[in-house]
Amino acid sequence: MLRRTVYRFCVPGGFVSAGLLPFTLNDHDQVKIDTKTVQSMYEEAPGDKQTGMERLQMMFTIDEFGRVSSELNSIYQAGFLGFLFGACYGGFVNSRVAYMNFLERNQATAFQSSFEAKKKLQDQVTLNFAKGAFRWGWRLALFTTSYVGIQTVVSVYRGKSSLYEYLAAGGVTGAMYKFSMGLRGMASGGLVGLALGGLAGGLSLGIMRATGTTMEEVRFWQYKWHTNREQAIRDSMKKQTDAEEEPLLTHHHNKFGTANLDLDAIEAEKRKIQLAVERESLMKKLEQEEQAEAAAAAAEAAAAAAAAAAKK
Repeated sequence: MLRRTVYRFCVPGGFVSAGLLPFTLNDHDQVKIDTKTVQSMYEEAPGDKQTGMERLQMMFTIDEFGRVSSELNSIYQAGFLGFLFGACYGGFVNSRVAYMNFLERNQATAFQSSFEAKKKLQDQVTLNFAKGAFRWGWRLALFTTSYVGIQTVVSVYRGKSSLYEYLAAGGVTGAMYKFSMGLRGMASGGLVGLALGGLAGGLSLGIMRATGTTMEEVRFWQYKWHTNREQAIRDSMKKQTDAEEEPLLTHHHNKFGTANLDLDAIEAEKRKIQLAVERESLMKKLEQEEQAEAAAAAAEAAAAAAAAAAKK
């Protein structure tokens, strides 16, 4: 009865649904298998009959082009973004603290010049920025990588996305974050992480349900954007390479023409040139030998003529 009443009030044609209520009961946000995204996923997927371990093995397998899976790519992106935000936050906070401490500690310090004071201040700010960026960067990167990694591994093993993997990822990550505080610290950290993970998972699933998407589709399109970007870079590099001619090829074109540019033709041309050089050197050698023989014969004839003239 209540469902029928709500339906009458909310659906188009009801009593007060004419633009007054923002939500209506319809199936526009339901994920169906006839959508373009799901069809693309099914076309590129190897099948949906794998076991959990087989899906995990596929997740950590690199394809023939050296690319990682979409799930592993999302983990890499989460770790990188965590490190980036952590480094920015830690660097800015530590550099501000270093700036204020330098001003407080050196109010009565006599510097030789303003340049020296600015140089020391810049050194302190830069050094503390690097320390804060490293301290917060690796911690937040480890936290986000652990959270997203556990959530993704559980989701891939189960073959679907739900609130359970968010709870498990939040609890395990919170317990690991408080590992140095003992069992009590790990228990409290796990409970806090469980609550925060459930909250984050609920918000994520709610947003995806409201937009009619799933986590698998989000990872799929992230992976497609990444591969399309790499393909665009390769195409642009190929166009640039084709536009710029190498000096060696330019010299070859000027000397031998643009026909028969395969390696066999180039090797045959090189062999032909080498044979011509060898033939020319052989002909020069034969000419030198003939000249030497003619000179020897002329010397012998001159010697014989001289000997005959002496006998007379």
